[in-house]
Formats: sequence, structure tokens, C-alpha cells
Amino acid sequence: TAHKKKGNTTMEQNERKDKSVFVTVGTTQFNPLTSSITTPEFLSFLSCHNYTSLTIQYGKGIPPSFPSCTNLQRTDDGVMTCFLENQTIKCQAYRFKPSLLTDISTASLILSHAGAGSIMEGLSFPSVKKKVVVVINSQLMNNHQLELAHAMKSRGYLFVLEHPEEVREKNVMEEVERFVPRKFEGGDGGKDFVKIVDCQMGFV
Repeated sequence: TAHKKKGNTTMEQNERKDKSVFVTVGTTQFNPLTSSITTPEFLSFLSCHNYTSLTIQYGKGIPPSFPSCTNLQRTDDGVMTCFLENQTIKCQAYRFKPSLLTDISTASLILSHAGAGSIMEGLSFPSVKKKVVVVINSQLMNNHQLELAHAMKSRGYLFVLEHPEEVREKNVMEEVERFVPRKFEGGDGGKDFVKIVDCQMGFV
């Protein structure tokens, strides 16, 4: 019985392991997304599911603010610490970096625009614990990007949200949390992505 209790304790500790979110909008702007992820609804979702870090790459858009935080601390290096009722979430926001791979590789959950490059980078670290959610930007979206996102979704590689406001809906984000992505193979297996892009662009 004691051994079983120890095992359950270990499992509970694993379930409480800190998780991080990375949001990327690419080289343009996606203000409806960056404003939605700083709402009380989304931050509450993060808190309930043990996310302790939120990193936002907001491109040419408006720098994100956190109106729901009662106590927001900022440091000179751009790191913001947002204090919620039940948990502290460290928030970092920046426009651009030479490379996003560090933020992508350390994230448990990635919210990305539908650019092919960002999708490929998000899937380049195959792990059942890393989820890629593509959020459709209807203001910039073209048919090829839309088709690409849904083609990858149909293969089980990622999750698609049709509207950025959906991140504020508890039932939608709970579905995202339950989503188990199919492992995306790198190397030769990555040719599947190239074939999908070529097909959607009309090259084949």
C-alpha cells in the first residue's frame, strides 16, 4: 500500500510539472491573438493547467498588456511577471529575435500563425508533450495557408483554431489540452510536409 501511495505521489508531481506557452505571430502583426492571450479567461486556463511561463513574439503589432493582472512587475530585460490569484506566471514579450528555436524547443504549448515556416519550426521538435496550435489570422490569411493548416490538422500533427478569440473559450482550450498530436518525423519523414506544401501551392 505504501509503495502504491508513493507511485501516486510521483504521478501527481509529474502532473504538476511546470509548463510553458510560446506565442508567435511571424513578421507581421496579429493583434487579435496577442490581446486574447492576455485576457483573464486565457490566463485562468494557464493557471488551472500549471503553465507558469508565457512568451509572446508579437512582430509589428501592439506590445501586449496584461489588464487582468493586479500586480505586474517589469524588468529592464523585457520580462514581465504577472501575479494571478492562484499562481504566478512569468511573461516575456518581444518583437523579433534572430531565431525562435530556443523558445520553441522549451515550450509545452505553441500558439502560432499559419505561416509554413512557423508551422515547420513548431513541428521540428517531435514530442507528445509539445502541442502546436495554429490560429487563423483572417485578415492576412490566404487560401494556401488555410489549406496547409487544415491538411496538417487532418494528419493529426496539430490543432487549428479558426478565430483568435477562441483561446478565451474554456471548452475549446480544454479540448486543446486533451489533444495528443501525432508524432511528426524529421529527416526523410519531413518530406511529407514538403509534399503537403507543394500540393497546396499547386506545384504537383
